[in-house]
Amino acid sequence: MFNLNLLFKKLKKQFLSINDLIESYFDNFRSFIITLKKNKINKDNKVILVIGTLIILTLGYFLLPTIYDRNILESQIKNQLLEKFDIKIQFKEKISYGLLPRPHFNSKNLTILKDDEEIAKIKNFKVFINFDKFLSINKVKVKNVVFRKADFNINKDDFSFFKKLLFLDKIDDKISFQESNIFFLNKDKSEMLFINKIKSSDYFYDEKKFENVMSSKNEIFNIPYKVIFENNQKNKNLVTKFNSRKIRLNVKNEIDYSDKNNNGILDITFINKSTSIDYNIEKGFIEFSSANKKDNYKGQIDFKPFYLKASFNYNQLNPKNFVNHNSVFFEIIKSQLLNNKNLNLDIDLNINKLTNINHLNNLILKIGIQEGDIILSNSNLMWKEDLKISLRETFLNYDDNGVRLIGKMNLDYKDINSFYRSFQVNKKDRKDIKQIEMDFVYGLTSKNVSFDNVKIDNSSNKNLEKFINKFNSKNSKLNNKVVFKNFISNFFNAYDG
Repeated sequence: MFNLNLLFKKLKKQFLSINDLIESYFDNFRSFIITLKKNKINKDNKVILVIGTLIILTLGYFLLPTIYDRNILESQIKNQLLEKFDIKIQFKEKISYGLLPRPHFNSKNLTILKDDEEIAKIKNFKVFINFDKFLSINKVKVKNVVFRKADFNINKDDFSFFKKLLFLDKIDDKISFQESNIFFLNKDKSEMLFINKIKSSDYFYDEKKFENVMSSKNEIFNIPYKVIFENNQKNKNLVTKFNSRKIRLNVKNEIDYSDKNNNGILDITFINKSTSIDYNIEKGFIEFSSANKKDNYKGQIDFKPFYLKASFNYNQLNPKNFVNHNSVFFEIIKSQLLNNKNLNLDIDLNINKLTNINHLNNLILKIGIQEGDIILSNSNLMWKEDLKISLRETFLNYDDNGVRLIGKMNLDYKDINSFYRSFQVNKKDRKDIKQIEMDFVYGLTSKNVSFDNVKIDNSSNKNLEKFINKFNSKNSKLNNKVVFKNFISNFFNAYDG
């Protein structure tokens, strides 16, 4: 005969570590049985006894997994994860059972393997199970899986781990990565290139759209972003959506991977400006272009090593979107996203007209990034048709003093008299000048500016040096038209050449 007291003692011994609530429940139930024995069992007591018995049997059923053989259970979970998700894990510590909020098994400090090589360490692992087949350990089915505080150490070749999850025949259950990191390494894994923080990432199957979906909230170089992949394997269509509010960038890409030509269209919204880019993926590089007549782009991205060369042509652009301290440009600089030694690029930004700034036009901004240095040399800008402003040996610097533009500047006058008239320089101070050159430091965040080594037509001037030194000592700002016009007038007044 089934001995209820022996079962109770065994269950109690197994579950002391689960929680105090279960222990308290059994103590109260035992007291209830003793009380029933001391009193005459009437109809009401029989009802209570039946209800109590059903509760203890139900609870006992849900607690059956605590007496499973742990070796068999580990093998079952490992095999099902490998079969269903192509995820190979290795346990380091024993599995424990949890009842709330849903029946599940959990473990700590396990690893994920790829080709028998460790690619991730997991601090916390949780796998939910079906609760309709608890009577047999061989019939327990793995449902949703949660990897929490996972650290991936991977290179480009290991990214197939994440890609495979999107291309499973069907993701019946959800796979989640929470509070995790991807440490992306170079090819031989000797150097870390960057870190991608995963706040939460979910893989699941969308029953309505018949698609495998990956939705992930991440952060890279202090820039939070969200990315969604939607893979319809029947139509062989992959849609990628990228969004980052901080840098005001939205990207949507759709590609038909049944097309061997690997062509696609990229829809981009950047600072509320939308455009579409056609691209073609070849072995080792991507070519892209835009057919827009007013604003057009073209370029190429090489992968080994990474190198971007591109030309962007705009009919007009508002510079406040870049020089404002709250702009996306500043966010990118402060995030140090561009200060990556493995990032190399050459970008030509050509703008015919600068809006909200009088007389400035034909900006040719050459941006080069080499081993983390952001170089703006060989850029130039026109003031009307009379003055060409050129940058030499110029770069962007970000430190505790903020974002600063440091370099040399040449002012080449084609019509100096037109310049004098525009800035109302006194006639007695108007000299026939061809060129001014100087070193400068301009704080894009502080708006402070300083000059040094000023030469006019290749010659220094002592009075001008005194004026510049006095100007610099005041930590002056040229932040409005009146101040700037006064500076120009005083500058030429100080020059006695």
